[in-house]
Amino acid sequence: MMPQSLKRRHGAALGLTLAAALLVTATTGPAVGAVAAETAPVVSPVDITQEAVVEAPPEPMAAAEQTLPLVAAGLIDEEELAQPVEAADAEAVIRDLPADVALPTSARTFSTTQAGPARTLVLFDSTGEYAHLGEYYALGMGMLASHSGTVTTLPVSDYTAGLAGSFTAVIYSGSTYDEPLPRAFIDDVLTGDVPVLWTGFNIWKLTADTQDRATFTTRYGWDAANSYIDSTDTVSSVTYNGQNLTRNALNTGGILAPHITAPEQVTVLGTANCSDTAGAVTDCASIAQTTGSSFPWAVKSANLTYIGEIPLSYLAETDRYLAAADIVLDTLQPGAATVRQAAVRIEDVSPATTGAELRTIVDYLVGAGVPFQIAVVPIYTDPSGVYNDAAPETITLADNPELVEVLSYAVANGGTLIQHGTTHQFSTLSNPYNAVSTDDFEFIRSWCTDANDNSAPAITCQNDSWVQIGGELPGTDAAWATQQVLEGRALFAQVGLPEPTVFETPHYAATAAAYTGIGEVYGVRYERELLHAGLLTGSSGGDFDYYGQFFPYAVNDPYGTHVLPENLGNVELESYNQHPPRLPADIVASARANLVNTHATASFFFHPYYDVSLLKEIVEGIRAEGYTFVSAMELK
Repeated sequence: MMPQSLKRRHGAALGLTLAAALLVTATTGPAVGAVAAETAPVVSPVDITQEAVVEAPPEPMAAAEQTLPLVAAGLIDEEELAQPVEAADAEAVIRDLPADVALPTSARTFSTTQAGPARTLVLFDSTGEYAHLGEYYALGMGMLASHSGTVTTLPVSDYTAGLAGSFTAVIYSGSTYDEPLPRAFIDDVLTGDVPVLWTGFNIWKLTADTQDRATFTTRYGWDAANSYIDSTDTVSSVTYNGQNLTRNALNTGGILAPHITAPEQVTVLGTANCSDTAGAVTDCASIAQTTGSSFPWAVKSANLTYIGEIPLSYLAETDRYLAAADIVLDTLQPGAATVRQAAVRIEDVSPATTGAELRTIVDYLVGAGVPFQIAVVPIYTDPSGVYNDAAPETITLADNPELVEVLSYAVANGGTLIQHGTTHQFSTLSNPYNAVSTDDFEFIRSWCTDANDNSAPAITCQNDSWVQIGGELPGTDAAWATQQVLEGRALFAQVGLPEPTVFETPHYAATAAAYTGIGEVYGVRYERELLHAGLLTGSSGGDFDYYGQFFPYAVNDPYGTHVLPENLGNVELESYNQHPPRLPADIVASARANLVNTHATASFFFHPYYDVSLLKEIVEGIRAEGYTFVSAMELK
């Protein structure tokens, strides 16, 4: 007898997906850990990663008062800054830094030499009210750098003389305004031979005295002492490699506009575009020290590449973050070969999926010569009978031979099976909706509130609710996660299917312990992910101390896992909870934006209950942009 769940198109009323969530983040900026809830009963909640935004540093007083940082600190006066730099003051010998300096005990290293030839030192701020942002930014830049090789992270306060010499390059994110910088770090940037990528605040500390300013200006062709933080202009886009990339209006901390003194020495990599509040192009304010409607956003000269802000906050699939990802790659692997890779994943296939429904999608992809992935939830359960007339229901792959036959056919014709959790829900707990597979979270706690506040009372999820994500599920730890995953993987072999070698975390969310446990079974995940506080510092935060990140190419995380990128989201035809629809044209447009990367990926997922014509439109559109579809395991 056919299970009740097979008689309906389970998943047809899909709730908010990651792509839709991404767009609402760009307009409303919910707090970390909060997502909008769908009307109950819900079939699939929003994926969490892009709601779990990392914030931008706040606007510093110097920016608000349109004052130069060194002047605001009383380290130099405007009259002195008005004086030209004397060439005689600029004599400095470029030093070969040693390659044998011992690492401080606070250093943390992750990724692998198999990823690439680079060794990257990522430095971060660790003082002040916003010290937590320093670790997040180090994680974000470190994840991008892991694409090219090993990554070592360190609070900048612990930097020792010559340490950069042991690395291919150094990345520093200035997130705490006026963070104290060791003199050794200043010297090694000013006169060392190792490439440095600097983002955000504190670049002016390299020019705090006459000698340093002269050295900096002569070597780099711009004057950090005379560069203002521009928080006056509205910058809603950044131009890089000939494309306009978006920039979220919630980034209000300002962008330092380099005051270029020797244009022949400076390569402008990207420009910040000024606009009015309606988005129309307008001339930049005088504080940007430019003429026209743009000023330098990223510049490169000698061994220094500088981005005037930290490009990791309020991310979106077409954000200037893509430019930063390419700049990281170019810093670590200059001259890297161009890659144009694409991948597609059929999502949320479970024993409640009909074989005929899936076969239509598989037949199209096979006929089009497109390698593909199928994310399979091996157990479907509805413990309270939400969709089964109040009768509890649990079915496994063995209960749906028609589906197993289609999965076998898919594997024989270019398909790769991905384990997508085990039940894609947790026990009988509404987590947050109804305890039904593919609706709920499996590896992290969640619940609904009537306000965007994780301390608000829990309520039954409604259309206007917020979903809070954070904390361990009852009775779970890393060992539990390992066993849960193993039990699910075994079900594939029981029906004659190959055991998957890749995992996808339900709704892209897990606790740090769960990620560790999953990693005992799978060394590869195919997803976006949450990065939890404490991964670099060892000082774990609270339940809500994490942020979400997606990747334009394959990376290696501090949990010890190789992460294959999904970076375009998915089709969603209806709007939900202020989240706009996401159409095939939107996905293709995001793929086009990713072409700013030397290593460009166009990776998306698709639910089999949507008409195959939508999938065809995406595949053809991505191919027309110059991408080649490959198996996910081939993603670089």
